[in-house]
Amino acid sequence: MTPRWAGLTAPFRWLIDAVDVGRHQPAVIISAILFTVAVGFLPSLPIQLMTLAGSPPGMAVQLLFQAIGLGVSLAISPVLVAGVYRLLDGAEQGRPVAVAQIGDGFRDGSWGAIVLVTVLGYVLMFAILFTMMMTMAAVAGLETLQALQAWLEQVMALQAKAQESGVPMQPDALPKPPDGLGGVVLVLLAFLPLWSLVALGLGWALVSVAMRGTSPVAAILGGLRAAALNALPLFVFAAALLLPGLLVAGLFGLVVAAVVALASLLGPLVGGVVAMAMVLAFTVVFSAISYGFTLNGWRAACDDGVGPDASSDRPEIAGFEA
Repeated sequence: MTPRWAGLTAPFRWLIDAVDVGRHQPAVIISAILFTVAVGFLPSLPIQLMTLAGSPPGMAVQLLFQAIGLGVSLAISPVLVAGVYRLLDGAEQGRPVAVAQIGDGFRDGSWGAIVLVTVLGYVLMFAILFTMMMTMAAVAGLETLQALQAWLEQVMALQAKAQESGVPMQPDALPKPPDGLGGVVLVLLAFLPLWSLVALGLGWALVSVAMRGTSPVAAILGGLRAAALNALPLFVFAAALLLPGLLVAGLFGLVVAAVVALASLLGPLVGGVVAMAMVLAFTVVFSAISYGFTLNGWRAACDDGVGPDASSDRPEIAGFEA
């Protein structure tokens, strides 16, 4: 793993190529990504269906499914994501690939390293979260954080009630936010660039473990260093896409709200199921682009071409062919 500067406009090239992520063997690639996303959704599905059916589970059941979800996110999903990266790379090199290959990490001995790099990444993100919370407490005060927690609980309770009744929650029904919320938001915005860089660096670390067999600690250090070296291009990229991203998110929210409102005429359960299906579809598309972006960035900023899956005929980055 050789962290390096990729160029000021490199992230835009990564995105262009990522949008075309399914140009090679698209049926296999999209099916693999759909399966990976669905596995991540499964632990929360029973709770959502029980809530939509008007029988929200108790706290013990919720904690059980949350524990199952954490286990899936640590021990299963990372292996499937690593398999998706391998599928993308193999398809781009012209090798025949199959959906079942996303589970190769369970069979080839790489499961331990993939899980370890994921666990270390969680620990690092938790440390950043703890630092951010301490900073918020210092800036806004502990009382403000406690008031914010109570306010969020009230908002979530109102949302759950609106979901059960099938009647959208009105903006004027929201409780008044606590004083000092501005300071909390400023701290959150200040930490957002760090969150983004670390998340991308950890994504590159997972790719290195999956594609080159890099040790987890070395992969994380290399991924974080590569993200830091390319911080300026990434921030320019994020700034350029901020407004278009907000517009797309807002448009998607309006479309979902309109479709769910129509489906809810047939019943709250139908509206809830339609909403989940639309969110799943959006997540699949977003995940496909994210995987392609991460893989292309790793090739440009990290990969040294040395490892068990290295290839001298690796395709060039960029080029929209779809």
